[in-house]
Amino acid sequence: MQPKHIAWIVFIIPIIAANGAYLIGRIEGVAFECIPYIHGCTSISRAARLGSAIFLFRGLMMPIAVFLLAFWYLHYHWLRQITGKRPFHVLFSGSIGALFLVLYVDFLGTEGDFYRFMREQGILFYFAFTALAQMFSIHWLHRVSGQLDSYLTRCLNGQALLIIIAWLIAMVQLTVKTLDLSWSGAMENAAAWNVSLLMSLFYAFTALMWQRTGYNWTLNCSRKL
Repeated sequence: MQPKHIAWIVFIIPIIAANGAYLIGRIEGVAFECIPYIHGCTSISRAARLGSAIFLFRGLMMPIAVFLLAFWYLHYHWLRQITGKRPFHVLFSGSIGALFLVLYVDFLGTEGDFYRFMREQGILFYFAFTALAQMFSIHWLHRVSGQLDSYLTRCLNGQALLIIIAWLIAMVQLTVKTLDLSWSGAMENAAAWNVSLLMSLFYAFTALMWQRTGYNWTLNCSRKL
């Protein structure tokens, strides 16, 4: 297994976990029938904790937290080689986000106000710190964008576009929630589904960039930019 495989894992497995959990809920009749990315009929948490879905979600997402720690460690060293700097805040933010994912998954499916509070804080800070790490990564790569070849530049632009779309969705959702519209709950659910997908796509672009530069376990890039 090479670093690019870890990037592909943290891209695809969360998507399988969330959507697989929803499909299990639909089969078992405990989830609403809709397209959650559009209709927002259920949250990711609700889809993941009802029926047998929780076993799939927990079984996939707990290991993903470990893979995310490995991903951000590897990404830190890759950025260090590409930029010539030490972007420690990328590693720090990404690692903190991964630890909050553990908190969220651990308390998923438990009952009570305290456990609900822990779930909410876990998922909130997971999204916040992960998004922060991704933005820091884009910032550092943008600073050396003139040294990147056209392929890497396209991947970087793709990552930047993902972040922009995610922030636009978040701002619209926050506005709707502030206005207390009748469909604000559905909007919040749909926003979470879409933002989580966009954040996962960031790792796919990273996998392509690592592959392009020949990134391997020696923590070196075999290809010159």
